[in-house]
Amino acid sequence: MTYNPMMTLKAVAVAAALVGLQADPAIAQDEEAAAPTPQSIALEMFSEAGRALRAGDHESARRLMQAALDLKPAHPAVLRALVTIATRAERADDAFDALDGMVRAGLTFEIGDETLALLDAADSNRLSAIETALTANGAPAGSGEIVARINAPDALIEGVAVDIETDRIFVSSVAQREILMLEPFARDQPVVFADREDGLWSVFGLFVDDRTRMLWAASGTVPQTPLNEGEAEGTALFAFDLVSGELYRRYTIDGAVQMADFVVRDGSAFISDSQAPRVYRLDNVSGELEILSEDPRFVSLQGVALARGALYVADYSMGIWRIDLVDGSASLVRASDVSLIGIDGLRQTRDGRIIAVRNGATPHQVMAIDLDPTGVEVASVEVLLRAHPVMTGNTEPTLVDLADGRAWLVANAAWPLFPADGSVPEEERPATAIVEMDLR
Repeated sequence: MTYNPMMTLKAVAVAAALVGLQADPAIAQDEEAAAPTPQSIALEMFSEAGRALRAGDHESARRLMQAALDLKPAHPAVLRALVTIATRAERADDAFDALDGMVRAGLTFEIGDETLALLDAADSNRLSAIETALTANGAPAGSGEIVARINAPDALIEGVAVDIETDRIFVSSVAQREILMLEPFARDQPVVFADREDGLWSVFGLFVDDRTRMLWAASGTVPQTPLNEGEAEGTALFAFDLVSGELYRRYTIDGAVQMADFVVRDGSAFISDSQAPRVYRLDNVSGELEILSEDPRFVSLQGVALARGALYVADYSMGIWRIDLVDGSASLVRASDVSLIGIDGLRQTRDGRIIAVRNGATPHQVMAIDLDPTGVEVASVEVLLRAHPVMTGNTEPTLVDLADGRAWLVANAAWPLFPADGSVPEEERPATAIVEMDLR
């Protein structure tokens, strides 16, 4: 059976991308939608592949998903789709190839019964080897010491920052709109450092800047943000005096939707917007926010790091962008086989290693990414922490801070236990654990 989909305007762009043709100029003039991006093309490929699969045209579905994999290397959803298509088509070799891709990507995957039966009949030894490798991808790796347990089940802790000079740990609360401080002599007794009285909405990324002696915080609104009746939503970057706790300044910019994470170096800040395709820059504490980079290819920007003379920004759906600090141009870092999809936290070591927290793909883990000398390609990836005893259940690791050859991680943020509709889950929310890792 041959599949003949009705060609929407987006599908025309997809077809052009697949066969290397130029779209008809008349069609291009009539199209009201924005120009295609890798994300929009990949989504259309998913849609077309689904229709092809339902029509029984397995080969068209497979080709579309292979093309999507070129746009989104090592993307878990694409690899899972290829397994499904191969199973429906009863093509064991294709299913083995997709599962091999998951193994190389460092992913875990529970193979369904129908696929198991197909592969066991085709090559039971190869199946056994793949199952062993997928299990190994989720095995415990690395070590970390729990240095604080924050028994604040209604807070939803997201970010962490450490002041090396005083050994104080700061954490951010999404659901209670606070910045909490942990003294070195009372790690289990958080005190409020700043809250909604300072103008904070939900708090996400934090950063202690030794040069300015400021605690910086990114704040905005999400469904989990408790707003007062009539209170407006908003987003801003905040700077607090580390000694007095007083708010120094709040920075805003027109068009910002949700400032999420950022990095500060020598008084300059670089901030990602998780809900708008933008990255902002603040040159100094007395300056104003400006747009460093705005690119329709950005999908869901998260963690930010400075390394090798450029800015690196995690994109939950695409991987890691390298942004030129002069002209703001962006290019995707060429990945190795290991999946860079689903990265949340991002920081850099003094020697230019990028430390990444992946929670949007399984297994959740902390990785050290080494770039090639040009900074445009991944040379190698090392798993630093995976399957720690607190990284279990309906929780996920989120943001990380680095200092003095060590890393501090929010290891078990309870995002899945804070439904967007405000309902309270039956499952108990655990105390938040801050895990310290030695990077030396």
